[in-house]
Amino acid sequence: MATRSAGKKSAVKKKTVADDKKYLCHYCLKEKKRTEFYVSTNPLVMSGITFVCKDCVRKIALDWDDNRNEFGACTKKTVMEALEIIDRPFLNNLWDSSYAEWANQEGQIRRPTIWDAYIKNVSMPQYRGMRWRDGDIFNTFVEDAKQVAALESGNKEAAQTLIDSQEVSNEFEKNRKDVIRLLGYDPFEGEKLEDQPLLYSQLIGYLDLGGDNEDMMRTSSAITIVRGFLQQAKLDDKIAKVMANTNANASEMKTLLDAKKNISATISQLAEQSCLSLKHNKNSSKGENTFTGIVKKLKEINLRDAEVNAFDIGTSEGMRQVADISNASIIKQIRLDENDYNDMLIKQREMLVKLQEKADQNEETARILLRENIDLKRFIKEQGIDISEYCHKTS
Repeated sequence: MATRSAGKKSAVKKKTVADDKKYLCHYCLKEKKRTEFYVSTNPLVMSGITFVCKDCVRKIALDWDDNRNEFGACTKKTVMEALEIIDRPFLNNLWDSSYAEWANQEGQIRRPTIWDAYIKNVSMPQYRGMRWRDGDIFNTFVEDAKQVAALESGNKEAAQTLIDSQEVSNEFEKNRKDVIRLLGYDPFEGEKLEDQPLLYSQLIGYLDLGGDNEDMMRTSSAITIVRGFLQQAKLDDKIAKVMANTNANASEMKTLLDAKKNISATISQLAEQSCLSLKHNKNSSKGENTFTGIVKKLKEINLRDAEVNAFDIGTSEGMRQVADISNASIIKQIRLDENDYNDMLIKQREMLVKLQEKADQNEETARILLRENIDLKRFIKEQGIDISEYCHKTS
């Protein structure tokens, strides 16, 4: 234990020396203490701190003007520039919450700028290790660039079309991958590309998400029904064009209506025989369309993200927002002053010291027990003692 205490004293001494060491800020070219820099999230930076000091980063975030010797406007653009320099991520949800925190005039602890609120929030443990490349900007950069270009050109309709087409494209790709994963092949590979989004989106509703799609008759019927719906949609378009024509051909109209009627009858018959319609669905009485049934399906296919969001309150986005609002309301009602905060810090410090001492004692006890356990096992093996009947048996 004496060796352990000596080691702790040596570590404290090294830490004190490291804190007194000066580091050069690459922005203002001044040497400053380690505490005046942000912690670097880049594992390749051996110093463990950023290249630019906190004061200079804040000037960048607040758009400091050297000529006028004053701060400008703290915007999303300036905050992004500052975050890129210190290699911290920009997250849209964190920006929104930081803005709300800064704009809350009634808050007891009000941050002077949005930057102060954001850098405090992004330094929380759940964002530890995240870098600039992990931000939301890299997920939507290409789409946002197109949308911004369309908006800057004054064509709002083109920008909205780009947004809608991107959403459709994302859903189409997701549905296509799900269908291939569930069936093992692509049933609509030969269809026209413009028809495929409708086909995949409708077929995914008929398939068993649990992967139990071995009934080939039911699966084939579902594919035929989906194709029938597509044919009906095309017939409806043709009928609308014929009716819009003042010189409509009665025979052509009758042919189209008969074709639509036959397709509709085929769809109804297949849906009934294969138990695909809601009226004849063999699973309708099992509650599969309820929240519990949906959660059960997600659990059966081992969808990890869905399992976390459904059962883990600590990581659920909705529960986290509720907790944040509740905590903010509690702080607002308590109205703590500076003395209260100092008392809280002192008590927290005392608690941390006690817990650390207890953890050290438990760690030492566990080490001794582990060593004795290993020695005991070696002794039993050397003596050839059979202890199988005393061991716990698992089924």
